[in-house]
Amino acid sequence: MKVAVITPYFKESEAVLRRGMDSVQRQTYRNFVHYMVADGHPRPEVMEGYERVVAVNLPSAHADYGCTPRSVGALLALNEGADVACFLDADNLFEPEHLESLVSAYQRAIDDGVPLDAVFGSRYIFLPGHEHLRLVSQEDVSRQHVDTSCMSFHRSAAFVWTLWGMIPRAATPKCDRLMFDLVRAHRLRMEWTGRWTVLYESNWSYDYQQAGLPIPDHGLHDATLTDVQLPSDEMLARLRIRLQVAGAA
Repeated sequence: MKVAVITPYFKESEAVLRRGMDSVQRQTYRNFVHYMVADGHPRPEVMEGYERVVAVNLPSAHADYGCTPRSVGALLALNEGADVACFLDADNLFEPEHLESLVSAYQRAIDDGVPLDAVFGSRYIFLPGHEHLRLVSQEDVSRQHVDTSCMSFHRSAAFVWTLWGMIPRAATPKCDRLMFDLVRAHRLRMEWTGRWTVLYESNWSYDYQQAGLPIPDHGLHDATLTDVQLPSDEMLARLRIRLQVAGAA
């Protein structure tokens, strides 16, 4: 299977971008292409020297939590022959066996005669400056939430690949929650690998509380979820489905 990894990026530092790109380069499964999609702020000097990297530059920034560049990258990957699309946010990392664990799950299901549309990994959470931490979210453990970087979709659910870009702007802070709701609403065949192969850098206050660390007075993402609107009419027009989305962050 040919796997596409789609990473939108905005103004992340070179160190952060290289950290994520290096984690893709270290994958044990080698049949991949990494689409690095710049949301109006390309970094060609960072892209140089990497194998299997396709640099895509959007002419202006959309600032919609990566949804538009993620969608563009997924469309390119689909039309360039990828069998599986997975997503890696610029500030997160994959463990070396992440892609292999996804492909193995898809292949086992095919061999068993019950092909899957979606396979999800699980994530460990760490905090800036505390990269050794391996926190877990109870939402993830109970499989009530799947983070963007844990998601993957097969060509059998190709229509899902680009739906990121169809999410109304007002709802994009909860884009991964909406995508997981769509997966369930469409009753896609899904499975979890049961492996913790994503490292997620958190800037949420509750993860600092879980770790027993002081909550910083800047750099948190908590405010992004304040007064998030889920416009039902526009949601229906764009996604052709009415979603009852939980108010939890």
